[in-house]
Amino acid sequence: MKSSGSKAKGGRIRSLHIKLPADHPVFSFPEGERSRVAREWLEQGRQVLSAMEAIQRDIADLKRVINNSGPLAHVRPENNAVGKKMQSERKNDINPAVFLDL
Repeated sequence: MKSSGSKAKGGRIRSLHIKLPADHPVFSFPEGERSRVAREWLEQGRQVLSAMEAIQRDIADLKRVINNSGPLAHVRPENNAVGKKMQSERKNDINPAVFLDL
């Protein structure tokens, strides 16, 4: 890597020489735009990697919570707000007299 004397917002700008295959998509851009596009792609890749790491940590936390909790069979739907709402919205379409042949 070479260090140049020009300044950017965060201080000096450094350059990076990388070798890519001749058919790499960055070469589809005009010569004056390739560096900008490559910088943007590197930054986007860094952000995606950071987001993926956060998602993996969240998944690991969820797995830990699930594995450390006991069975949820004792939780009855009528004991929570969602279950109560579902039960109140449920209609009884079966006529017991017809069903039981009374």
